Amino acid sequence: MIVFDRVTKQYRAGEPALRDVSFHIAPGEFVVITGPSGAGKTTLLQLVYRELVPSSGRVVVDGRELAEMSWRQVPALRRRIGIVFQDFRLLPRRTVAENVSFVLRALAWPVSRRRERTRRVLEWVGLAHRAHDWPQSLSGGEQQRVAIARALAAEPRLLLADEPTGNLDPARSLEILGLLREIHARGTTVVLATHDMTLIESAG
Repeated sequence: MIVFDRVTKQYRAGEPALRDVSFHIAPGEFVVITGPSGAGKTTLLQLVYRELVPSSGRVVVDGRELAEMSWRQVPALRRRIGIVFQDFRLLPRRTVAENVSFVLRALAWPVSRRRERTRRVLEWVGLAHRAHDWPQSLSGGEQQRVAIARALAAEPRLLLADEPTGNLDPARSLEILGLLREIHARGTTVVLATHDMTLIESAG
C-alpha cells in the first residue's frame, strides 16, 4: 500500500528532515512510527498524503508514484486516506455531526446516505449522543474522537494519525489507542506517528 524508496526530504536550510528512508507497509497493517519531536514523523506522513514531495527517492501509495501526480489528482488520493491531527482541527461553528458529515457533503453524497454514515461513525467512536453539541463543549478526548470519526467518514482504506494523543492525558491517550485498534480490526490500514513511549509500549 505504501512504499518509500530511498526517500530524502530536504528543506531550504539545515539537515534533511528525512534521509534515505526506505520501507514498505502492506494493506491491513498497523504501523507505529516513533521518534522524538523534530525527527521527521510529520514530514513522513505529509509525503504520504502528498502535502509534500520528496527531494529525492520515490513515494508510492496504492501503486501510484506521488511525485508524478498533478495537484488536480491529489484530492482523489486524499479521499482514500483519513487523516487525524494532534490539534483536532474541528470547525467551531458546526456541530459534531456537521463536522463529521462535512467531507461527505463535499463529496456530494446523498443526504440520506450522509446522515446514516455520520450516525454510524459517531456510534463507533461512542459519541452518537453528542451529535448536536458544539466541539468546544467536548473534552479533549471527545474532540479527538470526533476528529477520528470525521477521518473515517468517507470509508478510507488508510488512516494516518499524526500525534493523535499529543494533547491528551495518559488515560485518554490509551482510549484513543484502543479506538485505533478497533478501526484496524475492521480492516483499515493504520499508520500512527507518536513520540509517546507509554503509547508505544501499549501498542506492542
